[in-house]
Amino acid sequence: MIELTKLVFSQFISVSVDKNKHTRRNFLRAGFAGLGVGIVALWGGMVFRQKEIGIVKSITVPYNPNKEVSFLDEFIIINSDGITNVFSSRCTHLGCKINHLQNSELQCPCHGSSFMLDGSVVKGPALRALDKLEFEIGETRDRITVKV
Repeated sequence: MIELTKLVFSQFISVSVDKNKHTRRNFLRAGFAGLGVGIVALWGGMVFRQKEIGIVKSITVPYNPNKEVSFLDEFIIINSDGITNVFSSRCTHLGCKINHLQNSELQCPCHGSSFMLDGSVVKGPALRALDKLEFEIGETRDRITVKV
């Protein structure tokens, strides 16, 4: 039995040594296997990040219905003609934070895009309107909850 084990073991060693020769084919196989593992790891990271981005959170802040425009960190509250709208404070061109009102237009400080108080584009380089956000005004009308 010991002799048979030695024979099988020696055959296994010789076969595994022969298979592990340093050849171009084995090098390319290992390289493509490593590349495949890297792509799968990156893909998994991107999918996980996309799920993280899709999480909706709510922010509740004080609300003043008499103030026409309120700039907050992640959004802009606009009260115009008795209608309240909430828009993302990020410019649709490259995502700069809009925090300035001039001549009844929202101004992007980075590249000069202008938006009307309804979120539509007046002047580019932005090509699309500001993103409109969902919101709820509290029962006492002193708080607003915005979904960002």
